[in-house]
Amino acid sequence: MRNVALHQITMTQGGAKGLVVFAARQGLTKVCLFTASPVSQTGENLFPVVVPKEEQDFAALLDDNGISILNAEYFPVIPDKDVADYEPTLALAARLGAKRAISHIHERDPARAEDQLAALCSMAMQMDLEIGLEFTGFAPGCNSLDTAIKLHQKANQPNLTIAIDALHLFRTGGTMAQIQTLDPEVVGYAQLCDGPHLQQSTSYIEEAMNRMIPGEGQFPLAALIDQLGEQVDWDIEVPQYNYTPDFDPEKWAIRAIKASKKLL
Repeated sequence: MRNVALHQITMTQGGAKGLVVFAARQGLTKVCLFTASPVSQTGENLFPVVVPKEEQDFAALLDDNGISILNAEYFPVIPDKDVADYEPTLALAARLGAKRAISHIHERDPARAEDQLAALCSMAMQMDLEIGLEFTGFAPGCNSLDTAIKLHQKANQPNLTIAIDALHLFRTGGTMAQIQTLDPEVVGYAQLCDGPHLQQSTSYIEEAMNRMIPGEGQFPLAALIDQLGEQVDWDIEVPQYNYTPDFDPEKWAIRAIKASKKLL
């Protein structure tokens, strides 16, 4: 039975607490959320965050609703920052029972990127956490599946796996032929969403924050699911920020969940 989680950016309304309660109502047992968030130019969190002062209450909320954390974010390797600085928020994720923490590589220096990724994996290992390496077109140090595979091989860390986000896969030039050659054991989790075409793009931030319901676009999601196998965890990451006055975030999330369950 696959682990299936609802990602926070699919429905940010209500914050992390609202996500837990909503996911439980929809029959899910997993969520993906933030104990550390990317920030705006003014230093504000871009996404809802679980903070240390809420830890006890949030742990009780998870337990009461039968929900656990599949992936915790956001722990990127970036220039001029040591991953050791993530210790408090990484430890919070671990204490809340997260299975893995997610990293992107924005560091352009390959040697420093490899060193910092290894340090992050080592720190996470001590907390019994996996690290999920996610490639995106916006992360210059790991902007394709090929780069992620090479980093994974060089790192040689037992708790490091690769993430396959459907949007990032196809917009960075990835193909199903590449997926078919992957060792299935190197993939830890994948993310479901859809898009209107399979073309590569050098700028798809707008699309990344306004994705299509799985099964309503052109991504070969059924084939991707079959190829990745039963051991891969899945999260439903279908944000929609192009709000109209009548937009209902809960109805949107319910559509995304139902469509994802049908595919899986």
